Amino acid sequence: MLSFKNVTKVFYQGTSDQKVALDNVSFTINDGEFVTIIGGNGSGKTTTLNILAGTLNPDRGGVLLNNVDITNMREDQRAKYFARVFQDPQKGTAGNMQVIENLAIAGTKGGKRGFSWYINKNKKAEYAELLKSLGLGLETRMTTKAGVLSGGQRQALTLLMATLRAEPTHKQIIKDYVTFSMGDKEKAREEVTSAYNNAFIEYKGKIKEISKQKGLGFKEKRNLKKQYYKEFDEKVRKYDLTKQILLLDEHTAALDPKTARKVLELTEKIVRENQMTTLMITHNMKDAITYGDRLIMFYEGHIIHDISGDEKKKLTVEQLLKMFDEAERNSVK
Repeated sequence: MLSFKNVTKVFYQGTSDQKVALDNVSFTINDGEFVTIIGGNGSGKTTTLNILAGTLNPDRGGVLLNNVDITNMREDQRAKYFARVFQDPQKGTAGNMQVIENLAIAGTKGGKRGFSWYINKNKKAEYAELLKSLGLGLETRMTTKAGVLSGGQRQALTLLMATLRAEPTHKQIIKDYVTFSMGDKEKAREEVTSAYNNAFIEYKGKIKEISKQKGLGFKEKRNLKKQYYKEFDEKVRKYDLTKQILLLDEHTAALDPKTARKVLELTEKIVRENQMTTLMITHNMKDAITYGDRLIMFYEGHIIHDISGDEKKKLTVEQLLKMFDEAERNSVK
């Protein structure tokens, strides 16, 4: 659960250019919810995403992830929890690097820094399958420099990269589970620690028992360890809470209509398949209605409409235009 609590952000404070970008804004996004955000220029949309991503700090208020205050968490530390796709397709990829190299670097996001993005045979096969799922033929162009791809291909690649991150260690999984679990933290600590210890004891016990029964040699024992470690690892990763929150900042605005439609369809597919909590800024009111579970409308630093469920499904572009007109009339008054 992601919460924006009483956030205010003022630019050029105390000068003649002072601009209130956000004025005591609050909202909560549930896990797996896909929210579209609309509003005029300067209404506070991008400022909201910048504060969520950690590129801006609010003047007042804060950001909570599962009721944990992350307002002062650095941008690089939030990489485990937030992925962002910008309007410009060139911002999401390294143009002078190969497609597969871009994916490999994205796969280290949120992990330790260093030269750990090497590509082994298994990773190459994994990335090929991921690219194939886009339906753009990029699985046959993995050694192509990203800079020669079309805007739509680069944006699709960026979307795919947004779903990748470094796998957290067991220690980090346990730490995050306790930190971000809702409710009693001590109970969460006992639960995840007990689950880890039981799984580890079971893993060691199986190896010892089978090795003793069958008199396995070194190589056979090593293969046995790999097999049962995978089972042990899966049991621990069930407690991984670091699913990424996807921030889409007008990510189809620079594309032609046909390509934009394809990227939006891929967005829907990726978001649903990965159950990603998503906030998507768009100026296209039809897209704001078509995509997502919920629609939030900003106007001059305030949320003026928050619509979901059947009410959102029944919305029309004409109704949204009327809402904007009413907001402008009320502002003049």
